[in-house]
Amino acid sequence: MMSRPQKYIEGEALHSQREKSNNALKLRVAVLVVCVLLVSALVVTYLLLELLKTRDMLRNLEMKQETIKADVTERPPEIKPCSTVQPTCPEPEVKIITQTCSPIQTTSPQPPEINMNDSCYKCEDGWKQHEGKCYYFSTRKSSWDQSRTECRTKGGDLVKIDSSEEQSFLKTKIEYGSHFWIGLTDSAEEGKWLWVDGSPLNERLASWSFLEPDDWNGEDCVKMGRMYWFDNYCKVNHGSICEKPAVVLCD
Repeated sequence: MMSRPQKYIEGEALHSQREKSNNALKLRVAVLVVCVLLVSALVVTYLLLELLKTRDMLRNLEMKQETIKADVTERPPEIKPCSTVQPTCPEPEVKIITQTCSPIQTTSPQPPEINMNDSCYKCEDGWKQHEGKCYYFSTRKSSWDQSRTECRTKGGDLVKIDSSEEQSFLKTKIEYGSHFWIGLTDSAEEGKWLWVDGSPLNERLASWSFLEPDDWNGEDCVKMGRMYWFDNYCKVNHGSICEKPAVVLCD
């Protein structure tokens, strides 16, 4: 049997060495790619966690801000009309006393929440009147569905906000730190906000808080605070604002 030439043997060894070197290079490249992918995944995960933490911090800061405002805000003292019972009522002349401090004026009842422009409308006791509508601020905390049922039993429904002026009126009746359900939800279709009468939300009237609505784990109902709107879980208990037409007194 003839032996193979020395050059052939050396060439075969060199080829085998190159093949091993190429295999080792490929393995290194594969390991490097896997490491890059793992690092990228870790970076993305870290950024998502930081974003969630930042959002939670912002929401907590907003709640703390409303709580601080509630603590430091003091209502101005109520100015009561002059009355013959008050010893500080000025009495320079008898005529002035009978005109400005008449016992009839102090004892005659005046309907609450009645504006001069709303004299042709009337609301039931406990309801606040504004431009032909009556509003009931229920402090009884219940879910969104239960709150709506309560409003319906009173002859109305959860409030639908039709104008910025109406929204400003409602906000003045809400204390800092308090929240009330309003008649807005996207429970039928996520992201499609509808009022209780089926009409869509006019985005120009929306008063969302920062990063709201965020649909955090299925928040489909809207609550209203002193400053902003928040989407929230429909089963959480809050107060509610009911609305219904006022009784027309004028022809």
